[in-house]
Amino acid sequence: MAKKEEKLESCSCGCNCNWWWKILGVSLSAIWTIFSIITFVIALWALICAQKAYDVSQDSYNLNVLSAGWEENLKKMNELYSSEAYIKYATEQTDGYVQSFNSQFWDSETTDNGNDSDTTEDDGSNIVAWGDEVKSVVTDMLASTPIRGDKDARFVIVEYTELHCPFCQRHSQEGTINSVIEQFPWEVNSVSRHFIIHGEDALNLASAMECVAELKPEVYHETFEKAFDAYPVDMDGLISIAVGLGVDESALKTCADEGKYKQAVNDMMNQASSLFGVNGTPGNVIIDKETGNYIVVSGAYPVDEFVKAINELKNA
Repeated sequence: MAKKEEKLESCSCGCNCNWWWKILGVSLSAIWTIFSIITFVIALWALICAQKAYDVSQDSYNLNVLSAGWEENLKKMNELYSSEAYIKYATEQTDGYVQSFNSQFWDSETTDNGNDSDTTEDDGSNIVAWGDEVKSVVTDMLASTPIRGDKDARFVIVEYTELHCPFCQRHSQEGTINSVIEQFPWEVNSVSRHFIIHGEDALNLASAMECVAELKPEVYHETFEKAFDAYPVDMDGLISIAVGLGVDESALKTCADEGKYKQAVNDMMNQASSLFGVNGTPGNVIIDKETGNYIVVSGAYPVDEFVKAINELKNA
């Protein structure tokens, strides 16, 4: 009996296609298996990480497993956020945001800011007319405080600031006031005053800055700028900066240790609040000495806002 020949299917090229399909199928199966294993490993790793994060978050509610001192830190933070100083600071920042919003979307009305001066007519501006007490204070301020810019300039920017205020530090490093003076070189000058938000250390630094004003007033503003560059500066750092600018070290240390100007700093704060309605830092009062009008710019606003306020005063 004749042996039956086995007929093999083949492509037109004569090769055996069954083997190629088998190899392709095995390869795809292997790739899929490897992909599944990798996916499983990643999912397992993510689950483990999530479990660890959950465990840590649960432990954060258990004071017994926390490091020593955590309760005391929490207590101090609660005291800070409930303190009158911080509430005043937060209020000032909120007022600044509200003022910015109103200036963009609504006609802002001039309101009673707690001083004894008369407000201008309700014309949609922020301009306030000063009273005799404000005029007297400003006159004394310009006679006793180091001035940045032309001393005979028509407009003066009274900048209420603090060396431990982060917004003041940004305001200084951006060179906002200097830029405004550069745009109005013979029309605008400025003086720096203190408004304390961050407690006794900031008050001591402010008192020491007034010692610098007494001992070498020509480096007062430069000392301020360099102190902000070293933010957050301490007393030793401030003294080092001032001495580097030529202030007598012994005299400065004596003046600072005595807290000679603490009361003067407190008086500045009281005047800022009662006369101009300033309640935080940086608080900027732009005063037109010719007309007696002024505008308060509360917060670390850009140069354009100051230019806008000055032009508004010019056109009043």
